[in-house]
Amino acid sequence: MAIDLDAPIRFLRTAFLPDDWIAVLLKSHDTGGTAQRVGPVSLVASAKFQAWLRAENARRFSVFVSVNAIRPQRKARTREAIGEIRHVFLDADREGPAVLSAIAARQDLPSPTCVIHTSPNRLHVLWRVTRFSKEGVEALQRQLAADLGTDKAAVSCAQLTRVPGFLNHKYRPGAVVTSEYTSVR
Repeated sequence: MAIDLDAPIRFLRTAFLPDDWIAVLLKSHDTGGTAQRVGPVSLVASAKFQAWLRAENARRFSVFVSVNAIRPQRKARTREAIGEIRHVFLDADREGPAVLSAIAARQDLPSPTCVIHTSPNRLHVLWRVTRFSKEGVEALQRQLAADLGTDKAAVSCAQLTRVPGFLNHKYRPGAVVTSEYTSVR
């Protein structure tokens, strides 16, 4: 399995502003154990933090990050702690390529900013946005999930996505999480 060691940093720099705070969640699919850290993107992108994430990923912890920015100094990833909406998010937990085709066929949707391939046939779709309210992004995500047949439970503005460049240990063997950037707008 080829893992792109630069993929997490590229994703963080594309997905967030340099002074954003984000939540990182580690989850063991073997034990159910979790660990969460909240801090600035600069901390999460640091060599020391990335080395810690790699070590935990090697211990079969999957690595997740919030799709939206957390208010500075917060310690949890709750809906109330979300400070800025950075993405419209969809979780295609089946038929990922068909979801992408349906998005491409719609005249009312721009190309996604990023598609994260979480495992075979499964993906997360993100559109980078500004000036969305929590209520507005959640309503849009609910509508898009219904229209496109994606996960209707994954519509909270406090949603997580998998981080490219790590292994998804939900399945055995673990799948490399990859990303493709289709639009910079």
